[in-house]
Amino acid sequence: MMSLIFLLLLIAMVSAFIGKKSMSYAFFAISVVIGLYWFHHHATDILSILL
Repeated sequence: MMSLIFLLLLIAMVSAFIGKKSMSYAFFAISVVIGLYWFHHHATDILSILL
C-alpha cells in the first residue's frame, strides 16, 4: 500500500515537471486521500498486547 502512495506521488511529480498541472494535482490529491485513509486505518487499529 505504501508503494502505491509513493508511485502516485512520483507520477504527480513527473507530470508537474512535464507541464501537466491538472493531472499532477489530481494524482497528488489521490495520494493524499489514500495516505489519510492509511493513517486512519493504522491509528484506529486495536493492538493485541498481552501483558
